[in-house]
Amino acid sequence: MITSQQLEQAVERRLDGTAHFLVCAEVHPGGKAVVEVDGDEAPVTLAVLSSINKALREEFGEALDDVELQVGSPGLGRPFKVERQYRKHLGQQVEVTLGDGGKLLGLMEAYAPQALTLRLLEPAKVKGRKPKLAEQTTVIPFTGIKSTQATIKLN
Repeated sequence: MITSQQLEQAVERRLDGTAHFLVCAEVHPGGKAVVEVDGDEAPVTLAVLSSINKALREEFGEALDDVELQVGSPGLGRPFKVERQYRKHLGQQVEVTLGDGGKLLGLMEAYAPQALTLRLLEPAKVKGRKPKLAEQTTVIPFTGIKSTQATIKLN
C-alpha cells in the first residue's frame, strides 16, 4: 500500500517545472487515493489530469491495483489549502470564514504567511444596487480565519 507522502512526492516530481501545483495528495483508509492539482495561470485541463493519472499508474504499478485513484482539481467552493492558491486569487473576490463563524466578502489585495488583506464589500444602501468596495483595507490574521475560498462574481 502506498502512503500519502509517496503519492505527494510522485506528483511533485511530475509537476516540477510546469505551471501546475499540488494542492493535496491523500491516501484514505479503505483504499482511496485523492490527488488535487491546480494551475497558476489557467484552470487544469482534463489532458493534464489524465497524464498525471497515467504517470502515477506507471510509477506505482501494482501498488495502485487495490487503490481507487482520483485525480482532479479543487472545486470552486472548496477552501484554499496551499499558499499558491492564495497567490493565484490575488485581486479576486473571496469569502473568508472567521473562527467565530462570521463571514467576510471582499477583494483579496495582499497575502502574507501571517495575514490576508481584504478590501471588504459593503452592502448597498439602496435596494437593487451593487455592493461597493470599502475605501480602506482590512488585515485579518490567519489565527482568526477558519477558511478562505474563491467566489463567483455574476453580473
